[in-house]
Amino acid sequence: MKQIKQSDFLGFYNALVDGDKDKCIQIVQALLDEGVVLKNIYVDLFQKSLYRIGKLWDHNKLSIPEEHLATQIVESLIDRFAPVGKSNSDKKVVVTCIDKEYHQIGAKMVSNIFELNGWKSYYLGASVPNKEILKFVKQIDPEIIALSWSLYLNLGRFLEVVDHITRFFPTKKILIGGQALSENSDNILKKYKNVVCINSLDSLELYIKQKSV
Repeated sequence: MKQIKQSDFLGFYNALVDGDKDKCIQIVQALLDEGVVLKNIYVDLFQKSLYRIGKLWDHNKLSIPEEHLATQIVESLIDRFAPVGKSNSDKKVVVTCIDKEYHQIGAKMVSNIFELNGWKSYYLGASVPNKEILKFVKQIDPEIIALSWSLYLNLGRFLEVVDHITRFFPTKKILIGGQALSENSDNILKKYKNVVCINSLDSLELYIKQKSV
């Protein structure tokens, strides 16, 4: 599997910091043409760059508009290079951010990884109210519900939607991802037998392959 070279990463990162969307597009397209798989671009280009940019912002070395511009460029690249026509099974997943969660890049990546592995993914986006998630799950009847939870202050909303899904759809698997999982997630989730924590796209892909057998 072809890997991303450090020179490619630095070229993309510098273009992203500069807000040069066209250059970012060119680099991603070139990597895809060379045979780099989309998951590696997500992890080794997009995530790595955004984490580094986030640290610059934390240390006041990057302005809020510059950080937001970089985020929007990456989000536009995820949309531009999204998999098309990959679904080849009747397996379905609903991917959504919980209510009041507006960081949706990770959820978009998760949705696309499911599609790359042949699943039909229904991506609902940022900040979906709990009752609307439940209604949609009932309508679609997916095998898996994937929830993105990034801010620990939304713990109450997170537990509410997991409790409701567990109560009304006890046979459904719930995948949880997001930065909030780094804080005491084992204790929070241990009572839920139907919940699986996913801490990387690699572990997500491994889980999907196991469920697809």
